[in-house]
Amino acid sequence: MKTGPVDQRTSKVIGVASVFLDNSFNTTAFRGMHRAARARGYELLLIYATPRRVLERRVALRHVAGWIAMYNTDGLEELLSDGKPGVIFCAPPLGTRCPVVRAENHDSIHLLVDHLIRLGHRRIAYIGMTGSDDFHERSRVFDQALRARGIEADLNLLSEFHECAILYTEQRFHQLLERNGKFCTALVAGNDEMAIGAINAIRAHGYRVPEDIAVVGFDDINAAQHCDPPLTTVRQDPALLGSMAVERLIDLLDGLPPRELVTRGPAELVVRRSCGSGCAAWNTAPVAPAIEAPEGDWQRVLSRQMSLLMDGWELPLSDDAPLGWPEAEVIAQGLGAALAGEEPLDVETLQRAFAAGVTRNDKIEVLLAVVKLVEQTAARRLAVAPGPEAARRLETFLDRVRLSQQRALAAWERRNVKSLERLVRAKVHMSRLLASKHAWTQERLEWLAQTSIGVGCIALWADASGSSEPEFVVHSVYPYDTDLTTLVGQRYPAGDFPPPALRAAALPDEPGGYLLLVPLVSARRDWGTLVLGGLHLESFVGNLHPLAMWVSLLIAAFEHHDMEATLQAERDMLAAAYERERALASTVRELGCPVIPLLPGVLLISLIGAIDAARAQQILEAALSGVAREGARWVLLDVTGVPFVDEATAAALVQTAQATRLLGARVSLVGVGPGMAQGMVGLGIELRDISIFQSLAAAISDLTRPEKKRKARRPE
Repeated sequence: MKTGPVDQRTSKVIGVASVFLDNSFNTTAFRGMHRAARARGYELLLIYATPRRVLERRVALRHVAGWIAMYNTDGLEELLSDGKPGVIFCAPPLGTRCPVVRAENHDSIHLLVDHLIRLGHRRIAYIGMTGSDDFHERSRVFDQALRARGIEADLNLLSEFHECAILYTEQRFHQLLERNGKFCTALVAGNDEMAIGAINAIRAHGYRVPEDIAVVGFDDINAAQHCDPPLTTVRQDPALLGSMAVERLIDLLDGLPPRELVTRGPAELVVRRSCGSGCAAWNTAPVAPAIEAPEGDWQRVLSRQMSLLMDGWELPLSDDAPLGWPEAEVIAQGLGAALAGEEPLDVETLQRAFAAGVTRNDKIEVLLAVVKLVEQTAARRLAVAPGPEAARRLETFLDRVRLSQQRALAAWERRNVKSLERLVRAKVHMSRLLASKHAWTQERLEWLAQTSIGVGCIALWADASGSSEPEFVVHSVYPYDTDLTTLVGQRYPAGDFPPPALRAAALPDEPGGYLLLVPLVSARRDWGTLVLGGLHLESFVGNLHPLAMWVSLLIAAFEHHDMEATLQAERDMLAAAYERERALASTVRELGCPVIPLLPGVLLISLIGAIDAARAQQILEAALSGVAREGARWVLLDVTGVPFVDEATAAALVQTAQATRLLGARVSLVGVGPGMAQGMVGLGIELRDISIFQSLAAAISDLTRPEKKRKARRPE
C-alpha cells in the first residue's frame, strides 16, 4: 500500500509509533528524542499505535520522513514499503534494513544477579511483563546467569505478570505471597515500577525489605530514589536511547549506512538500601569525567564536567560540543569570582542555574555529585591561592551553592506535587464533562486548562462519502482564545493531518514541544484522534498514567453522549409511532361503525381495529340504530379487521346480539379465521345465539338460500 509521496530530503518530521507512552521511562526517552531532533532541525510526532495501526489509519503519512517503532514492529515492513527509513527502539531486529537501539540487558542482569549472590541469596525470583521483548530478554539472561553460577532457575515468574505498572504488580505479587508465602529471599524486577509495586506488596504482607526479601529493579526512574526503601537498580539513560534512535534515523535520511545493526545503551549498577543495609559499596553518586584542558581553562572544564554529570552519557566529551546544561557556566564563573575576591553570587542566581539543571536530571545523587565536584574544584583552586579572605569568600559561596541546590530540588518537587493536583482537578472536570450536556456540546477540551498541556485538539472522522481518502474534521481546539480556533470545522485528509498550525503551536523549543496523536477508539467505534502538545513538560510521579486516564474518560464521554443521542432518537421514534397510533385510532373512531344495507332486511357492520369499551358502546348503538331504522331482521358483524377477540371483545359482541335480539333481529359474525377461532376456543369464549361465518360470501350464500334450509341452520 502506497502512502503518498514524501520528499525525505525536505520533510523534517520524524514519526514515532509507540504502544507505550505514559510512564517515566518513555517520558524521558521522548525528551531525548525531541532534543536530538531539534538539534538536527527536525520535528517529533508521536502516535500512540503499532506501525500496522498507523498504516491502517493513514494519519500523518505524508508528513513523516522516517519512522521509529517503539517496542512493537508489527506492520513496520508494510509501513516502510514506500522507501522511508525506519529505526527500531527496544525490540528485536527485523532483518537488516532497520537498525535497533535498545537497553543493555545482558551485562546488567548479570550485575544484579552477582550482587545478590554476593549478599548470600540463593532463592532469587524474576518478574517481568509477558508482552515486552525487553522483559523477555532480561528473563532469558536471568535464567542463564543463575545456571552459570550453579543456582536453580525455578522462580522465573515472567508468565505470571501481564502489566508492568506499580498498582498491578502490587496486587499480583500480593496474590503470590498469599499462595506461596515467602517463596524467595531476593527479587529481580524487570523494571523499577514493578519493583516498587512488589515492595509495597511485601511490606503490606508483613515482610520486611530488604531483611526478609531483597528487591532490585531496572531503569533508575525518578521514583526509585524516593521509594521506601530506596531501590537498588540498573541505571540506564532513556534520554540517551531516544537521542540515539533519532540520530540513527537521521543518518539513514542523509544516506549514511547503519553504524551497526544493534546499538545498546550503557548501564551501571546503582546500589541502594532495598538489597541490604550491609552493602559496603553504595555507589549512588556518579564520578565526574576527567577532561584534559590547559590550566587556565579550569572554569570551562568545570562547566563541562558538571554538564556531563547532569546529562549522564548523553553528550560527547569533545571540546566543541555544546553544553547540555549551559547554566553550569554560571556556577563555575561564580566560583572563579569568589576566588578572585569578588562578592559571591547571590542565592537566587545560583538557584536559577540549579533549577535549569534539575529539569534535566532530578536524581539526588547526581545533584550531590555536582555539588561535590564544585567543592573539590574549590579546594584545589584554594590551594593554589591561599588566604583567609579567599577561604571566607569561598566558604560563603559553597554554602550558597548547597542551599541553592536544595531549594531548586525542593521547588521541583513542589512543582510535581502541583502537577498531581492539576491531574486531580482535570479528572474532576472530565467527570463533570461526562454528566454535563452543555459542557460537552460547548467546550470538550475545557479540562486541559487544569493540566500543563499547551495545545489540544479533537479531530473526528468525517463522512467518507465522495472522498478517496479518510478525512478528519477538527471539532475542538485548545486554547480557545488563539488563532487555532480558525481550524474548527476544517477538513483534512488523514495523510495531511495534523495541520501545520497545530505543529507550530506545540512550542518546539520546549522539552515537551512535540505533538502526540492518540487514537480515540473504543470497542464500538473509531471516533477520531486526540492531539496533545507539551504533554511531558512536567514529571508525573507515582506512575499515575494521566494520559490513559484522560483518553479513557474522553472516550467514555463520547460513548455516553452517543448513547444518549441514540436513546433520544429512539424516544423520538417511539413518540412518533405513538402519535401515528393515536391518529390511526382517531381515524378508526371517526370512521365509526358504518352500517351498510347489504340485502333486504340484512345489515352489514364492518369492524376495524381493537374493540375497547368505547368501541363496544359505539358498535351497540350503531347496530340498534340500524335495525330500528332499516327494519332489519339480520345483522352481520364483519370482524375481519379485528386483530384479536378476547373476553372483553366477546362480551361486547354478546351484549350487541342480546340487545339486537330484543328488536327482533339476529346477529352473525363474519370473517372468523382459523387463528381467531382457535384463540376463542383457548379462552373458553362461547358466543351464544350468534352464528359464525368464515367469510362474507358464506354468510350471503346462507342468507339467500330457500327459507326452509335457512331455518334449519339457524341456532336455537
